[in-house]
Amino acid sequence: MTASAQYVYGVVPAKRRAPAGTGVARRRLRTIQTADASAIVSDVPGGELHAGRDDLLAHARVLERALEAGVVLPMRFGMLMADPDSVRDELLREHRDDLLDQLELFDGKVELHVRAMYDETALMSELIESNPGIAARNERLGEQPDEATYYARIELGQLVAEGVERARAADASAIFDALEPLAVAAQAGEPDHEHFAAQFTFLVERELLSDFDQAVDDLGRRNDGRLRIKYTGPLPVYSFVQLPERV
Repeated sequence: MTASAQYVYGVVPAKRRAPAGTGVARRRLRTIQTADASAIVSDVPGGELHAGRDDLLAHARVLERALEAGVVLPMRFGMLMADPDSVRDELLREHRDDLLDQLELFDGKVELHVRAMYDETALMSELIESNPGIAARNERLGEQPDEATYYARIELGQLVAEGVERARAADASAIFDALEPLAVAAQAGEPDHEHFAAQFTFLVERELLSDFDQAVDDLGRRNDGRLRIKYTGPLPVYSFVQLPERV
């Protein structure tokens, strides 16, 4: 890398201006253009990127500001290219057809994240009500010393875990069924916490955002007290764009 190295944030239609403000390392934003598309970039001081949390946040903010003006294909964080000519030749021209296809595909669409987490107390109450055997076993175990009930406690833990999995499957299905009809595409996330209920990433037409907002609000009301639903977006289409393999 040289002093003229370029940090690439994303690709937008030709002649689109860069968002106002600065980006990574507080460098001024600009675009590098061809006749067909433009790349939002900034200079990299010294040609080396010392990436940190502030830079990651700056990268995301630039793309979110770009999204306000229309479609943007987000590049992965930390993408450096040697100089402006490399951006034109190795990204915009070499991958012209693929980039244009995706700019058209994602025009008017945004990414939305929906994550649901259980309230532990409410979940355990549900499990006990739906499976009286859990409550009975728990009560019996509470009257005996821990060392005498080791295997019984393992069995109780398995019953609880199975109940959580059944609840998770039912709730994830209900959330997906309520929101998927309003989306162009959807992806499911994997559990990453014991209180995790569901996580989905949706690709949604901008014109349906108010309908999607309402559907999420309805889910929140129906599950008040048992599920905490976190709703994030609109965001650039991070999860759906297909980056050129050699960039």
